[in-house]
Amino acid sequence: MVEFFIGKKQIVERKRQSLISVIGITIGVMVLTISIGIANGLNENMIKNILSMTSHVFLGNYGRIENYMEIKEKIEQLDGVKGVVPTIETQGIFKHTGPLGLYVAGIKIEGYHLESANKALDLDEKIVEGEFNDEVVNSILIGRELANTIEGKIGDDVIIISSENHEITFKITGIFQSGYYDYDVNMVIVPLQAAQYLMYSGDAVNKIDIRLNNPYRAEIIRDQVVELTELQGRTWGEVNSNLLAALSLEKTVMVLVFSLIIVIAGFVVWVTLNTLVREKTKDIGILRAMGFSKKSIMKIFMIQGIILGILGITIGTILSLVILEYIKNNSLSVISSIYYLTNIPVEISTKEILYIIFANVFVVLVSSIFPAYRAARMDTVEALRYE
Repeated sequence: MVEFFIGKKQIVERKRQSLISVIGITIGVMVLTISIGIANGLNENMIKNILSMTSHVFLGNYGRIENYMEIKEKIEQLDGVKGVVPTIETQGIFKHTGPLGLYVAGIKIEGYHLESANKALDLDEKIVEGEFNDEVVNSILIGRELANTIEGKIGDDVIIISSENHEITFKITGIFQSGYYDYDVNMVIVPLQAAQYLMYSGDAVNKIDIRLNNPYRAEIIRDQVVELTELQGRTWGEVNSNLLAALSLEKTVMVLVFSLIIVIAGFVVWVTLNTLVREKTKDIGILRAMGFSKKSIMKIFMIQGIILGILGITIGTILSLVILEYIKNNSLSVISSIYYLTNIPVEISTKEILYIIFANVFVVLVSSIFPAYRAARMDTVEALRYE
């Protein structure tokens, strides 16, 4: 095709301007792809860490549930349920006297049935030091961040004062790490029997935690469980709705801001082609005099824009994936320390990559159309007079 060879020749002749256009598109693709990949990874990592020590469906009427073992057995029969944990959840005061003196703080108290918690929450895998034995009623698990704050160690005594003003001395038998800072610094885990004693609840719980194989089926399972037990149920999405909305808004704003770089890259292509049209006015007149149609003239400049776009998009996509792979497999200490993780998580789908590519193609086409249309509309006689 003659138009293709002419367009390619113009790109080669104007190497500097063509290179600037390609670099602009490449940077736009890279910034958007890398930012989305990291944002997705951080969001998924945060959700994963939040769910590491909590459940996907919460069941209860904010009161006493006495037949919790019977309810547990019924729920475990449902398809998709990984485990069920009868739980006492309350607030309390944590007191510890150690090397740094007296430490007092408000905490969240979770009373777990050990066997159920190990099955549903994989609690034993999150214990990084010591162990949790619910046969020792006064045993307590504390988070790693809390242990570091108080310089606590296995065997230390701590005092828990419940919201019912009941005080018990516990012995630290284990330290857990959930991966979520707020849990590791503000939550403690005690045997279910001890939590029942703290709350004067007898043989009853105030919540039943349900863990699923797929957390994104929480609403479906919730409806089934509510119908089965006639208890009120909430999903993890409802409990964390504000956080999920904030993450979604943050990602939307980020995409919109970084998309401006793509628009700027399109503007660079427009300037390059527009300048070329002005410089090649006489050549355009000659081509028209030789019999080239307006459509062919338009094709020449459109092809130049498409070639520049394809080069920039291809290079940008390849470099983005290489950089994301490097970030995923190598620890970046600065960001890692801020986000409380050892490696930067990266997650980007093929669908998102295709969206980015199509968006860039659209911007490049729009940027190429107007200069190409201007060249095609040029009058032959006027073009030949231009010098």
